[in-house]
Amino acid sequence: MDAMKFLGILNYGLVFLYGLSLSVHIAGGWKTVRQKQIVFALCPLFLLMQSLCWLMLGVGVTKKIYPLMVHLPLVLILVFVLKKRLDVALVSVCTAYLCCQLPRWVNLALTALSGNPLLGEIGYTLVIVPIYLLLRRCFVGIAHDAMTYSSETLFLFGSLPFVYYIFDYSTVIYSSALYAGIPALTEFFPTAVIIYYVVFLSAYHAQTQKQMQAELQKSVLEAAVKQSAAELESLRCVETQTAVYRHDMRHHLAAIAGFLAAGKTGQAEEYIRRVQADVDAITLRRFCENELVNLLCSSFCNRAERQGVRLTVDARLPKELPISDPELCTILSNGLENALHAVSELDDARKWMEITCDVRANKLLIEIKNPFEGEVTLRDGLPVTGREGHGYGCHSIRSIVEQNKGVCGFEAEHGVFRLRAVLPLR
Repeated sequence: MDAMKFLGILNYGLVFLYGLSLSVHIAGGWKTVRQKQIVFALCPLFLLMQSLCWLMLGVGVTKKIYPLMVHLPLVLILVFVLKKRLDVALVSVCTAYLCCQLPRWVNLALTALSGNPLLGEIGYTLVIVPIYLLLRRCFVGIAHDAMTYSSETLFLFGSLPFVYYIFDYSTVIYSSALYAGIPALTEFFPTAVIIYYVVFLSAYHAQTQKQMQAELQKSVLEAAVKQSAAELESLRCVETQTAVYRHDMRHHLAAIAGFLAAGKTGQAEEYIRRVQADVDAITLRRFCENELVNLLCSSFCNRAERQGVRLTVDARLPKELPISDPELCTILSNGLENALHAVSELDDARKWMEITCDVRANKLLIEIKNPFEGEVTLRDGLPVTGREGHGYGCHSIRSIVEQNKGVCGFEAEHGVFRLRAVLPLR
């Protein structure tokens, strides 16, 4: 066997291992030792089979039957042994095939420059391992993440290697159409690459915008939860102050008794009015057993009264709920804040709000409703506002409800706006 033929068979074996490893790892690799053992056990069988085909049938026939001899079995191994999805397996094999062209191009370049095919084969042997290590380090993980991110990215990522695979076998392996000087074929793949580039940029831009919007919503949600936690702490401070006032009540009564004993009834009456005003301003109303709901509803009842708004609270909630206090605070405070703003400009007869909180069928139910003026536009199920710096509250509400495996909805019918949220009790 001459050196050229020996290097050809050697390189064919190396490129098989190169393509097999890339295909497996682009698809996600093996999950168990058993899967790894099966893959390694099949490698000698494949190498023996393709070496025999090379020696007995020649390189031309071996290349033509290679898809049936190697690529199709490799797809089946990925699907049935490594438990990969069929579309992921197909794209992984086509991508690995595309990467196999890198050492091949080194071979062609050295052959063209030196005029010696043997030098090209030697170059192929020398570069295939460094190229493989470079791809494993810099490309394989990115390729797997892109393929498995979504169906859209899989289609976008897999379209180019799949088209190249079909084009290469149809115009180079099974025919010599690519080298026949047909202009349409000569320009086909550059045109396909241009189309892919344009589509890729468009899809990348859309994905980037979507990710930026998601990051913005996440930031807004985190800010809302932090703000709610701060408001909750402030309300709890008010509750503490109420307890202090109760504790100090004997001192107030002693002061009043002193004024009366001295005959200073006017000063006693004025002192009583000041104490009563202070107590009314911080007195916590009780609507249910849940401390947080009592704090929030008491706070908004006081705000509503100052604005001439009638707030009706129907709360029947237990002391403990499955949702965290900052998240529940965000839902209730954003919903009540929006309702209070909506009715603040209405006439006195329509200045009302209602909130209902209850537990039914092992689910937490929240409903806030209020009248409104004008038109309410819903986009993607959320009300749209033209006010600068507003409109994020409803996003925060829906995000928190969905994170807790619940559902929420916003409705505007017959002049009444409704927020409904349902969260399962874990």
